[in-house]
Amino acid sequence: MYHIKEAAQLSGVSVKTLHHYDKLGLLVPLKSENGYRTYSQDDLERLQIILYYKYLGFSLEKIAELLEEETSDLLPHLIRQLDYLTRERQHLDTLISTLQKTIQEQKGEIKMTIEEKFTGFSYQDNQKYHQEAVEKYGQEVMDKALERQTGREDEATETFNQVFQALTQNFKDGLPTTATENQEEATKLLQAIRTYGFDCSIEVFGHIGKGYVYNPEFKKNIDKFGPGTAQYTSDVIAHYVRTQTK
Repeated sequence: MYHIKEAAQLSGVSVKTLHHYDKLGLLVPLKSENGYRTYSQDDLERLQIILYYKYLGFSLEKIAELLEEETSDLLPHLIRQLDYLTRERQHLDTLISTLQKTIQEQKGEIKMTIEEKFTGFSYQDNQKYHQEAVEKYGQEVMDKALERQTGREDEATETFNQVFQALTQNFKDGLPTTATENQEEATKLLQAIRTYGFDCSIEVFGHIGKGYVYNPEFKKNIDKFGPGTAQYTSDVIAHYVRTQTK
């Protein structure tokens, strides 16, 4: 058994945070008659799961829901978290490689294509997006999406990048959002979401398009392809959805 200060030192979180988790019912240790909290081995294992989910961007409310689903067995959580972290590591490795090449180019050692400069960037390059998707569509839907992507991460990234790069170029060329070329890219984007993500309906696709602008993280990331790309893409999708629902 561990007193609260010992648990805090072992885990690297503050005593105040442990009090907060207790108050929320997220991690409730045994309490003596005088109110002192003591943490068991099981409590610390649960705390480890909580901290991993926090690192992955899950809200405390969502973590509580996930832990409630499988209170007797932490193994499924560990397996899920390992999968998430492995994917994040692979993504970081790609971004590090792109950054190293960019530095080499700045030194005049190599020449990169525009496509190479954006290798590793995609509309989902932030773990927050996954959490938001979990909260919006449910854990089961997103787990199935991850299964679809397994072993195809580079392929998925390249597919999404190609769409956003094409839309960026169309924007620079002054094509209206209603142009056939843009509507073809919207079709490709929807197909990519269905292939590497989930069975996205036209209605949900419309909401995703709005999110490209209204969600600051999405907007910031998509605009990495070129300033204004997020709004342009959102407008392209909006027109696509209107034509498909007539």
